[in-house]
Amino acid sequence: MPALRSSSVRTSLLIVAFSLFLSTSAARAQLGPAPDPPGNPTTATKAVLGKSLFWDEQLSSDNTVACGTCHRSATGGGDPRVAPAPGFDGLFGTPDDTNGSPGVIRSDSGNDFLPDAAFGLVPQVTSRFTPSMIAAGHFGELFWDGRASGRFVDPDSGAIRIPFGGALENQAIGPPLSDVEMAHESRDWTQITDKLTVVTPLKLASALPSDLAAALAVNPTYPDLFQAAFGTSDITAERIAFALAAYQRTLNPAQTPWDRFVAGDGSALTPNQQAGLALFTGPAGCARCHSTPLFSDDRFHNLGLRPSFEDRGRQVVTGDPADRGKFKTASLRNVGLRERFMHNGQLATLDAVLNFYNRGGDFADNQDPLIVPLGLSPFERGRIVDFLTNGLTDPRVASAAAPFDRPLLSIETGLGAAGPFGAPHAGSGGFAPRWLSETPLNIGNIDFKVGVADALGGAAALLGIAGAPGPIGQNVGGVPVFLSLVPSPVFIPVTLGGSGSGAGFGTVQARIPNLPGLVGRVYFAQWFIQDPVALGGFAATSGIRYVLF
Repeated sequence: MPALRSSSVRTSLLIVAFSLFLSTSAARAQLGPAPDPPGNPTTATKAVLGKSLFWDEQLSSDNTVACGTCHRSATGGGDPRVAPAPGFDGLFGTPDDTNGSPGVIRSDSGNDFLPDAAFGLVPQVTSRFTPSMIAAGHFGELFWDGRASGRFVDPDSGAIRIPFGGALENQAIGPPLSDVEMAHESRDWTQITDKLTVVTPLKLASALPSDLAAALAVNPTYPDLFQAAFGTSDITAERIAFALAAYQRTLNPAQTPWDRFVAGDGSALTPNQQAGLALFTGPAGCARCHSTPLFSDDRFHNLGLRPSFEDRGRQVVTGDPADRGKFKTASLRNVGLRERFMHNGQLATLDAVLNFYNRGGDFADNQDPLIVPLGLSPFERGRIVDFLTNGLTDPRVASAAAPFDRPLLSIETGLGAAGPFGAPHAGSGGFAPRWLSETPLNIGNIDFKVGVADALGGAAALLGIAGAPGPIGQNVGGVPVFLSLVPSPVFIPVTLGGSGSGAGFGTVQARIPNLPGLVGRVYFAQWFIQDPVALGGFAATSGIRYVLF
């Protein structure tokens, strides 16, 4: 259609489309509060409990991952961390690779480290990119494939507790049990609820927002917070889900420039953004799936991003071949803050997203017929990007202002991080043993553990612990020793798993008493692995310094 390349004709088309948009009553509707489902009304005490749980890294089995680790306001409710994961072929560095969120190092049912086939002994990565939790209360089904339905079943009793509208509750019970995201293998709700009974809420967080600080000043334990929210101190899986969902329903990003514009403030969007909006609702056809006011139709579509067999998406849930390769339409609110786009994080910029849609997708198998070449010029695509980036960003989300405020996580502040020092001493195959030391050493930590990797499989190992470091240059038989030998360190023997050079691994676990007198104690540690090839007969890690807090 060459005529559409005429600037005057295109401008006229935009004006007409924009006029139609403004005259449509549905388009004027603004985003109201997320609806409460029957059985779980949102209350202030329940929401603040959910906020504490959401930002508490102790909800994971190794104290390293909170719900909020992967969901932060500054990145539109998504994850600022981007890590690769192997796709359908199980190999890194091939076209089907995805981008996801780092989770936990794989651990067995006893919470000992266990190498993963793809990731070894480094944090595993989710196979899909983290969707936003902001505005999630407006969706009927959650996760990219919609497996979190609206009917919520109590994980303990099996009773239907919410007949409809409970997708957030269903979503909430997934990650704490996921052995990729937050858990060791075979973790159950009894282990989670028992842990919450004894830990100090948000022990690993800092810079608490005022609502959390005020709540914890009155109710300093999780049983206290559950008492305030539910009337008794019982901690159950259902109550955890109800509180997390209640908090997330308060995250309603309804103060964007677009919201002000449709409410009558004609200056809320710049002329360029208004032109982008007209294209969005008109020639680009974006609004057919990203309908207002949520900017999502809450449905599932195959965009032709990748071949359907790589990830069957919605079909895994429904079993219907017609759903192969379909994924949920994400809300575009705050999309300009996100790090990556699409279910697999394949596209890194909004420009890349617009280019993808402009060419009509890349793979035809079961592709939605709505995905067709658009014929938009670079200038027009730029206008749409301007509208998406600036017109749909709630300033409270961008600045992490209430209700989108949050505490700082230990991974951001380094609270409790171990301090390695010195150089490791290599063993068989030239492999230098390395620490697994992600778990923070805080009082009351019932899940503290350290480990060693990249050592000689099946070897005898010792974890040495001392109250002081050794003198610079100290070695025993050619093995560098970073621990003070006077008095003698405590040595914990471990037989390493694995077989062969560089494949050995081991774990030592300990429950740290919740004793304030331990705060500030300093410990030094080092692994020694018996290895006949190593100089001195032992390979060794670097030293490490821990401060109890």
